[in-house]
Amino acid sequence: MMKRSTPKLTKVLFPAAALGAFLWVSGAEAVNNRPRSSDEKEKLGTVLATIKKDKSRTRSQQSRAMAKESSKLEQEWGIKLHGIRSTAAGYMLEMKFRVLDPHKAFPLLKRDTERYVMVEKSGAVLEVPFTEKLGSLRSTVRSSNMVKEDHTYLALFANPGKHVKTGDKVHLVLGNFMAENLVVQ
Repeated sequence: MMKRSTPKLTKVLFPAAALGAFLWVSGAEAVNNRPRSSDEKEKLGTVLATIKKDKSRTRSQQSRAMAKESSKLEQEWGIKLHGIRSTAAGYMLEMKFRVLDPHKAFPLLKRDTERYVMVEKSGAVLEVPFTEKLGSLRSTVRSSNMVKEDHTYLALFANPGKHVKTGDKVHLVLGNFMAENLVVQ
């Protein structure tokens, strides 16, 4: 009996494509369909106002603001944001950050912390998908002593229909933490 072999490329691409198709079909509800509380609506309104204000800045003003924001993140939240990149054949966005100060970073990693990405061009809100077998696709901790210094944590956000493309600007919200004008890599 002859043994069939599957090309290695298929083995690598199929899981990413399957996950992308799953998110495209079932993850559509992760964008803008969930009822929002008045606090969430107020926070989204604040983000939209910031976006409108930021469009009037020049590129040099924006780069200075980003450098200032980066140092603010390190001092106030104890993290260094690695950025947001497209992954899973474009059907997901991956956000990574490295913890510099575990005590300051703990509120960002608690299980009940709200996480979403707001797309600048459309105002769409992309959330962390939840699956029955895997749960929420993000890093969490139960207590502050579980947060490790120099450890990288991540969260995946559903991007149904490949709404966000490489080069688009997004705003990341993790509880009370907000990073603005992040460019998707």
